[in-house]
Amino acid sequence: MDIEENRNYTYELASFIAETNVPGEVRHTARRYLLDWLGSAIGGGTSEPASIARKVADILGGNQSSTVIASGKKTSAPLAAFCNAAASHVIEMDDLDRTSITHPAAPVIACALSIAEQYELSGEELLDGIAIGYEVCVRVGEALGPTHYEYWHTTGTAGTAGAAAAAARLSGLDIKQSAHTLGSAGTMAAGLWEFLSDGAMSKQLHPAKAAHDGALAALLASEGFTGASHIFEGKKGILNAMSRDPRPNMLTDNLEHLAERSDVWKINFVSFKVHSSCRHTHAAVDGAIRIADSNSFEIADIADVKIEIYSQALDLLDGVEPVTPWAAKFSLPFCVATALRYKDCTPSRFTEETILDQTTLALAEKISFDTKEDLDSMYPAAWPSRVMVRLQNGASYETQVDYPAGDPETDVTTEQLSEKFRSLAYPYLEHNTDSVIELVMQRTYAPKARELTDVIGHK
Repeated sequence: MDIEENRNYTYELASFIAETNVPGEVRHTARRYLLDWLGSAIGGGTSEPASIARKVADILGGNQSSTVIASGKKTSAPLAAFCNAAASHVIEMDDLDRTSITHPAAPVIACALSIAEQYELSGEELLDGIAIGYEVCVRVGEALGPTHYEYWHTTGTAGTAGAAAAAARLSGLDIKQSAHTLGSAGTMAAGLWEFLSDGAMSKQLHPAKAAHDGALAALLASEGFTGASHIFEGKKGILNAMSRDPRPNMLTDNLEHLAERSDVWKINFVSFKVHSSCRHTHAAVDGAIRIADSNSFEIADIADVKIEIYSQALDLLDGVEPVTPWAAKFSLPFCVATALRYKDCTPSRFTEETILDQTTLALAEKISFDTKEDLDSMYPAAWPSRVMVRLQNGASYETQVDYPAGDPETDVTTEQLSEKFRSLAYPYLEHNTDSVIELVMQRTYAPKARELTDVIGHK
């Protein structure tokens, strides 16, 4: 789609960021994503990538205004956002938006929490910043479209814009300053998929830098630093530079209705994650668990497993070997083998020991996968897979999953999210676990960022 000349999409988004009133129901929805993100940030806090991020933050130093969740230490808002975003993305249980192919929470909430703590803002303001950040993050990802995802990790690119939007709102910036924030954020946006070839830690760096740079962009704008005024739609802006098929209208479609329509906010349609692996594996993982749960057979009885999936998934997953715990989360055979064997894909299944387990690896060798046009036609509204398991005795089982567990179509309850939070956070928070749930989810009061970090810090 050609980008309409003389239209300033960047300014329209900046106006939305600075002036839109967030409906009460949207704020309540944001609570669910805040709780979900906190679980991932706490659960991933002791991981190697998160620990390295904290060491680097200590080396860099910074004004002690915002909390690094895993350590309880304070540093500058951008560096706290950096550390918390990295921690929240490492176990692959943070949320996922299908149409933009982004993980909004990792960059957006990490940035929002650090800025809200820095300025000692109210809980309502924090929730507003989260909702605003999600909206911009998803819209930018949708505007970039699927061709962008072939090379770019949208959580790093669109995520930077989302984090910047949250930071601008929470910093109280006006329209002009918010536009400069987006301009500076856009020129810093990055994140390439090449790390999959090595099983490297770059995936955690992408939301970490997005959260950091969003906070940095807002701080720069607040001090008078200017950014590109047409960073999205300009001839050398993000859409033209990073997409073969940009869809600029998706940046602003129906933007004017959001203050009156709580049901059309993008945050309502973001999926939660149940399994600790790349979201593209989840439909196949769900199918494997369904077959294993419904039928009686031993792993040794399996002759072969065939997976049918949509093309976009294999563009990313094909050829990825489980050479590290991070790479294993993107290995479709490893994830499906794990699901068939254990009937789950929890964080404990992706360690230096499990990726060497010969039983799982032998089963993974029996798994093949291919793409199907009918599944392609469903994507990205659905991320479907078919799983076919054939036994040595000739028996076979087949199932198709269109909407993985955690999609809005599966009606995830707050109690289910609370249970997920407990599973991730209890080993670290113990008796304070339910206190965090109650603090976040109570309808009569929205907790300040400092209240949340204080409760989490008292382990």
